[in-house]
Amino acid sequence: MQLGLNLNVNDTVPETMAKSREAERLGLDYIWISDLPSQRYAPVVAAAAASATERIRIGFGLISPFLHSPLQVASSLTTLIEAYGERFELCIGPGDRDQLRRVGVDLDRTEGIPTHLLKAKGKIQRSLKDRGLECKIWLGAQGPKLLEIASSFDGVLLNYSSPRMIEWTLKVIHKAKGKMAERVGIFAPSYVYKNFRPEIHRILQYASATVALGASKSVLEQFSFSEMLEPAMKRFASGTHESSVLKLIPSIVIEEFSILKCQHDLPAYLDELRRLRVDHVVFAYPQGYSMETIRELANALVS
Repeated sequence: MQLGLNLNVNDTVPETMAKSREAERLGLDYIWISDLPSQRYAPVVAAAAASATERIRIGFGLISPFLHSPLQVASSLTTLIEAYGERFELCIGPGDRDQLRRVGVDLDRTEGIPTHLLKAKGKIQRSLKDRGLECKIWLGAQGPKLLEIASSFDGVLLNYSSPRMIEWTLKVIHKAKGKMAERVGIFAPSYVYKNFRPEIHRILQYASATVALGASKSVLEQFSFSEMLEPAMKRFASGTHESSVLKLIPSIVIEEFSILKCQHDLPAYLDELRRLRVDHVVFAYPQGYSMETIRELANALVS
């Protein structure tokens, strides 16, 4: 199993570089750099992280080909690989609907999303191959329609953490083409701690709630979350303050979309994921909140 840390998009570039160095020093396998269309351009941040490190692999994404053309993505990867070596990987997917809407991309009016993603993956790979370069391409997916194409990618990254949801995912992938995805990973809001801090737990709750509220309708219906989340969805859509939205979300929903573990409990959870053949775990924000929270994660992994 390979383990990674998703760095906070709100960090300054110097903070990102310092945390990247620390993640490498502590022995993590990956850092992942997210693309936030209205806030942060991932290739620039990935370059800064690469310049501060030597060996750690750098995940680049989730990148939406509905915002960045396949040739733009391939060009960014080419520049990064030529400058810092073949230690980059890419995750593509539709992207966050709310974030994309802020920059003029409306996924609700977009048809043929799975086909578009497959074509984008092919164009990126061909462009890199023409330059003699390689890069693994992951699919960021949730619902059945996207999961059906997962085996055509180098791996699939899921943004929920519940073993029962992961088990359902694996059945959907296998049923679609009679084979599994080459690799299965999760990318979930996380807080692995030694000394519990309520303020970080609060951030985790809101990060998990945001993921749940943006989840595929089919996933929410499959796990009977739709009715539970309806009041919160209406409040969230109106732009109401986060504390008001959180009060409307049942704790069970938060738990299904996040990793909240004390250091001693983490190994048992990772063993359960191994049983399900999950071989890549990305501890997403707020795990990267500070140097302290990054070290707490590393200490739990050593155990």
